[in-house]
Amino acid sequence: MLFLLRQFLVFLAYTITIVYTIWGIYHLILFFYGLGEPFEPKNKSSLPKISVIIPSRNEPILGRTIETIVQHVDYPLNKKEIVVVTEDPLSERIAFWYQQSYPNVVKLLMRKEFFPTKPSALNDAFHFTTGDIVGIVDVEDILERDAFKKISSAMEGHGFDIVQALLRISNENDSWITKIFAMEYAGWFRIMLNGRSKLGLYTPLGGTGNYFRRNLIGYVGAWNPINLTEDAEITVRFVLAQRKVVVINVRQWEEAPVTFKAWLKQRTRWFRGWLQTLWSYSGLIFKPWAVRRIGFFTLFSTIVMLIAPLLVVFNWVAYSLTIFWLLEAYDILHTRLMSGTFPSFAFFPLLFNFLYYLIWLYGAKLEKIGKKNYLYLPHMIFYMNFMMPLASLRALYQEIFKPISWEKTEHPGRGVRWVVTEKNK
Repeated sequence: MLFLLRQFLVFLAYTITIVYTIWGIYHLILFFYGLGEPFEPKNKSSLPKISVIIPSRNEPILGRTIETIVQHVDYPLNKKEIVVVTEDPLSERIAFWYQQSYPNVVKLLMRKEFFPTKPSALNDAFHFTTGDIVGIVDVEDILERDAFKKISSAMEGHGFDIVQALLRISNENDSWITKIFAMEYAGWFRIMLNGRSKLGLYTPLGGTGNYFRRNLIGYVGAWNPINLTEDAEITVRFVLAQRKVVVINVRQWEEAPVTFKAWLKQRTRWFRGWLQTLWSYSGLIFKPWAVRRIGFFTLFSTIVMLIAPLLVVFNWVAYSLTIFWLLEAYDILHTRLMSGTFPSFAFFPLLFNFLYYLIWLYGAKLEKIGKKNYLYLPHMIFYMNFMMPLASLRALYQEIFKPISWEKTEHPGRGVRWVVTEKNK
C-alpha cells in the first residue's frame, strides 16, 4: 500500500512539474509578445452606425452611462444607437426618460424576469439593433472619447471582424481588492490578451468593450443564454468559424468589486462559465477536423484558458506536496514518502509562479496604475493563492450541485466620475 502511495506521489509530482513548466513557457512567450503596443487603428472609415447594448438590472447609474455615450463619445449622433435591455422598474424608468430625450438614439427593451442572464438579454436586445457594428457596454462603463472612431477604423478601415477594447478599472483606490484587480486587468488585457491577439491565438473577449460586425453574430448563433461567461464561450465559436479577435489601443473603463463577497460572486461566475465552456466544447475541438481547421497552437491556447480554474485549485495540491517534502527533508516527518519524488527541474514551476505577479506589475506600469505597486506583493500572493482557488472550488461545487443562476455584481458608480473629469481637462 505504501509502495502504491509513493508511486502515486511520484506520478503526481512529475505531472504537476511538467504541466506547470509548459504553462510557464507558454505564458512567458505571451508576455514578451504582449509588451508591444496594441494595434492602433489609423485608417479612415466611412463612420458606420454603431449600436451598443447595455444590459441593466437595478442600476441607478444607468443614466450616467447613456449620457456619457451620447455626449462624451466623439461620433456623429445619428450614427449612434443605444439599446437598453432591462427587467426592473428602476432601469425602465431611467431608460424611458432617455428614450424620450433622444428618440432616434436610445431604445428601451423591457423584458419579463423569466430567464435573467446577461447572454439571454443580449440575444433579445440584438434584434432591436440596426447598426453595422454591434458592441457590448456594461452599465458602469465609460468609453474613451475617440473609442467609436477607432473601432470603426479597425473594422471598416482595416477589415477586422471583432475588436476588443482594453478594459481598465476606474475605482482602483476603493480597496486593496480593487487595487489588485486593476493590476490584474492591466496585465490581462494590456499584456496577455494583446500577446494572444498578436500571435493569432484564442483571444477571449471581455464581458464588455467588444464589438462585432452585425452579420457575424447571427453567423455563429448569437450568445449561449445559459453560459455564465458568454464572452469566452462565443469566442470559441468565433475561433471555429476562423474569425480573429483583435485587441486595439482604446480603453473602456469599468468598476471592480470592492468587497471580498462581491469579488467572490463575480469570480465564481467567471470560473463556472469557463468550466461550462470546457465541458461543452471538449468533445468538439479535439476532433481531427477541428484541430486541422484552427491549428494546434490555437487549440492549445483555448484549452489553457478554459482549464485555468482547475489549475488554480491544483496550486493547493502542489503546495501541499512541497510542504510535505520540506517537512520530511528537515526530519519533522519521518515517513520518507517524498524523498526522491520531485524531478531535478522542479524549481522551474516555482520561478514561473512569479511570472503572473510580474505580468500584473508590468501591466500596471504600462497602464500607469499607481506607484510602488511591488508593495502589494503580499496582497497579490494572497489574492492568487487563496482567493482564486476558493472561487474555483465554489465554481466547481455550483457546477455540480446548483442550477444555472446569475450572481449579479453590484456597481456603486464612484470611480468613473474621476476618469471622465480627468480626461476632459
